[in-house]
Amino acid sequence: MSWAPRRRGEEPLWIVDAHVSDIPLSRKFPLLIHNLQRSFPGESLDIQRGEESRLSNLMEDMNRARVAVSLVVLSEETGEFLRLAGQYPNRLFALASYDPLSPRQGLDRIQELRAAHPILIVGVTAAISGVHQDPRLKDFAPLYEYCMQYDLPIQFCPDDSSAGGRSVQPTAFAVLARTYPRLRVVCRYAETWDENAMEYLRRFPNLFLQVAGLPQTEPNEIPRILQTLLRRVGSRKMLFASDWRGRDPTYFQQVETVRRLPWWQRCNVGWRTTVRVYGPRISGARRSAHGNRP
Repeated sequence: MSWAPRRRGEEPLWIVDAHVSDIPLSRKFPLLIHNLQRSFPGESLDIQRGEESRLSNLMEDMNRARVAVSLVVLSEETGEFLRLAGQYPNRLFALASYDPLSPRQGLDRIQELRAAHPILIVGVTAAISGVHQDPRLKDFAPLYEYCMQYDLPIQFCPDDSSAGGRSVQPTAFAVLARTYPRLRVVCRYAETWDENAMEYLRRFPNLFLQVAGLPQTEPNEIPRILQTLLRRVGSRKMLFASDWRGRDPTYFQQVETVRRLPWWQRCNVGWRTTVRVYGPRISGARRSAHGNRP
């Protein structure tokens, strides 16, 4: 599949990034990065670049990549996020991070964040591992009830600290979507998923797929896995996420991959699905982002 240029009369392309991190991976798991440096010394320059990154670099990268809006997972840099969100209105929104290992404390933190910043907090994210947690556990029921009460979608993503761990099976997300039909659930594709997973995504209107970590391809080409997902799931159920963790050239490559899609697919994956999931408030940047560059 090759790049399809925008035709006359089509709306200008803008991108909403549905998942970026407020701190680089190197600062979140320094021991993991240290071990990678020892094992792959040739990659030290890229790792060092990530170590030196700050959340403010996200705005520079967004402008360079022409990304209108990013949803930032708030782990540690809440104060810096609030400063940047105030400086660049409608460009940054937040996903409150939930700790599944401490369900009660995790929910308390989300409630505090949303009470203090109801406009900026547009959703919740939970990093889970198929080995240690299961989204169907009753311990998480209060979180789901709270999210439905305040119309907060929930993203599930892999637990970074469990490299190589078993991913959560799609049946768990299907059960969640069926049990809580008013809860919008965003999951991330795993290579171990089979056709049943695609069927679940097609069947449940509140279940969506986050497209993250797109593989690198030749110029003007679309990754085969993305072509397959678009064909089997449909672009209306898919939303783009770069998983930005600091300065990394693959960030720009992922954004350009979305821009290579045919017009109707790149509109859905690039922003429409994300707006359907997280609400129209994040679409204010459509009017102001390009006139609000630093």
